[in-house]
Amino acid sequence: MWAFHNWVRAQVREGVPADQFVRDIVTAEGSTFLDGPANFFQIGRSAEDWAETTAQLFLGVRIGCAKCHHHPFEKWGQDDYYGLAAFFARIGTKNSQEFGIFGRETVVYVRATGEVRHPRKGLVMKPLPLDGDPTQSWDDEFDRRKRLADWLTAPDNKMFSRNLVNRFWGYTMGRGLVEPLDDMRATNPASNPELLDALADDFVRAGFDTKHLLRTIFNSRAYQLSSAITEGNKADAANVHFTRRVVRRLGAEQLADALDFATGTREKYTGLPLGTRAIQLPDSEVQSYLMDTFGRPARQVLCECERSATPNIAQAMHLLNGTTLNRKITDKAGRIERLLADKVPLAAAVEELYLVTWSRPPSPDEAKKAQAWVRSAPSIREGLQDLLWVLTNSREFLFNR
Repeated sequence: MWAFHNWVRAQVREGVPADQFVRDIVTAEGSTFLDGPANFFQIGRSAEDWAETTAQLFLGVRIGCAKCHHHPFEKWGQDDYYGLAAFFARIGTKNSQEFGIFGRETVVYVRATGEVRHPRKGLVMKPLPLDGDPTQSWDDEFDRRKRLADWLTAPDNKMFSRNLVNRFWGYTMGRGLVEPLDDMRATNPASNPELLDALADDFVRAGFDTKHLLRTIFNSRAYQLSSAITEGNKADAANVHFTRRVVRRLGAEQLADALDFATGTREKYTGLPLGTRAIQLPDSEVQSYLMDTFGRPARQVLCECERSATPNIAQAMHLLNGTTLNRKITDKAGRIERLLADKVPLAAAVEELYLVTWSRPPSPDEAKKAQAWVRSAPSIREGLQDLLWVLTNSREFLFNR
């Protein structure tokens, strides 16, 4: 896990183009301890598993159903499924004791032989990418995956560029041009196909530079719109056409870090140094009831739907009555105690609590009411604690508007 996590972070930090990033993953081999991308092959145990994963992650295509049948309303059939699986037919994994008998190291390697058979026809399937030319050979004497990686990341492979663009659009805008993000098919068209194609073409011209793609989205008028409902956008009730900003609740990790910042505390995650932020956690095995309650995915399936952003009563009750927020607000090393120790004037203390929660100073009316509430409490300490509790339980804190 650490090998893969650190490798991904390094690739992002160094600005490695998306096509090279994906190529390194698809063609990875070696030790899962030493070669980070080799851990991609830990998520499956067969050529079929790896084919389904590759298609869904890097093309946004769910081909799992084609393993058994050809759906009458979908494009991909068993020939397509097993042709793609054939690229992984010679990939093997084995255990190693290089790091000790209990090290659990796995080595990914390429075998000299191995084929995939069509379950109904009984034929040995030749490697063939989705929509690939069946008249040419897609085999390779050393590693078939190299041919697959060439096709997958080719500038003219619209499926690859459209998939990545759609995912980043969805992550930043709150909704993809195609929804769900990882279900791109003819019967699930984009809400704005011209925009999707334009972004994909620009992404390719930029050399698959994800930072360029993000800058393009961030500088767009669509991204910078307000979330307010107006006469001009109220007809687009579901906001399918991005006529306003999508109001979204903070993600599980974002919320955990925001609560730490607002309360002036630092959560100690098991096995990690104090000061590690929630967004830096390498996987979902690190225990956090707060993040699990707020939809952190277990990372057990490929589907983007595994992460839930839907508010529910358990989330509300945990913030209102749970131990996490109350513990942080009353922490002896927290923000409230620091304000009291520094003898910060009440008006300045109230303003600071607004700034660290709502990212804005209070209005004159809000400031007047908040100060009155604090003064009416049994003590200034309890009053400030109650005010911070109210602010962190508000919609303005919990949602990006």
